[in-house]
Amino acid sequence: MQFNKNETAVVLVEFQKQWTEKGLFNRLIKHQLESRDVVKKTQRLVTKVREHGVTVIHAPLVVDPHRKKGWLAYLTFGKIFTRDAWKAELSPGLFENGDLVAQRQHYNLRAFDAFFKSGLEQILNDHGIKNMFLCGFATDQCPAKTLRTALRRGYDPYIVSDCTATFNGFLQKSTERKHSERTVTSQELLAGLS
Repeated sequence: MQFNKNETAVVLVEFQKQWTEKGLFNRLIKHQLESRDVVKKTQRLVTKVREHGVTVIHAPLVVDPHRKKGWLAYLTFGKIFTRDAWKAELSPGLFENGDLVAQRQHYNLRAFDAFFKSGLEQILNDHGIKNMFLCGFATDQCPAKTLRTALRRGYDPYIVSDCTATFNGFLQKSTERKHSERTVTSQELLAGLS
């Protein structure tokens, strides 16, 4: 499988401290995150794809506690992915100047999709991106839902299996099986760019 680097982007979905540093969300995925070394593998991947001239897009979720939108933002009192708080910050070692950001501000069921009210589609279209490689959390939620929306909208999306994590190995493998034709490893992605 070969990819035109000018039409390809790696999209980092919720690679934020809320997931990757101490706290409830981190505890929920910690075993998978650490046992599969997801953060380091993703850091290596984005370094390599930038060398190939591939676009890197960050798709964080940021909740304004004073302008909560969506039932989950209310349910959690705006205390997760909170704007201007450390937990909403991007995970260290992943962002570089030149990367693009498609930020979501609504946290409800549709917000589990990185396309929802984020400007992601506009960024993809403005940069001529057709191939999307999704990394992030939790695999069976935000990356999988983003993949399905991308397919409906005519993109060529894939989940990067070793750069995603979810609550347990069963859910991870189940998601990879469900989207087996759309799941690649970081090595397969890099080989396709060579």
